[in-house]
Amino acid sequence: MPGKRAGGELTRISDYVKNVAGMKGLKVVKSIGGGATDETIEDKTQFKMAEIRSLLNVLHNHGIVEYTREKNLQTGWFTYTWKVNADRAFKNFILVKKNEYVDLRKKISSEENTVFYQCRKACHRMPFDNAIETKFVCPKCDGKMNALDNAGQVGEYRKRLDGLGVLLDKMGELPQ
Repeated sequence: MPGKRAGGELTRISDYVKNVAGMKGLKVVKSIGGGATDETIEDKTQFKMAEIRSLLNVLHNHGIVEYTREKNLQTGWFTYTWKVNADRAFKNFILVKKNEYVDLRKKISSEENTVFYQCRKACHRMPFDNAIETKFVCPKCDGKMNALDNAGQVGEYRKRLDGLGVLLDKMGELPQ
């Protein structure tokens, strides 16, 4: 049953689609079904054509949709038929989440192994090496820079890392 499979595929990528193109992008993806032209999507969504094409470009750039192009030999116009590529979208989603995971691990390491300094106005945050070069004076407001307690930041990063870890582990994609 193609309809059921398509629905399951869409469920698997819906968070990624919403993250990339918002709820309107998700509505566009849902309207594509097994394949649709710009005009069909317009009829189903009631969005303006310019907005649909903008959303389709964003979705295409993130590997969520793809198109085939046919030329009308009488008019010379091209017709684009859009399809959802759920497998590629899901792979891209996993890649994004893996990169986030690796980046968070690096940020945690940096936060734990570096003493940061900041002025009272929080206009500038810099590691010790840079702060010493400025004689612990903020380059923006000339305020005194003090050591920063970044335990809260580390905790926030760890919480996000744990959530990503659970997600990636469920999918068998947890980076080492």
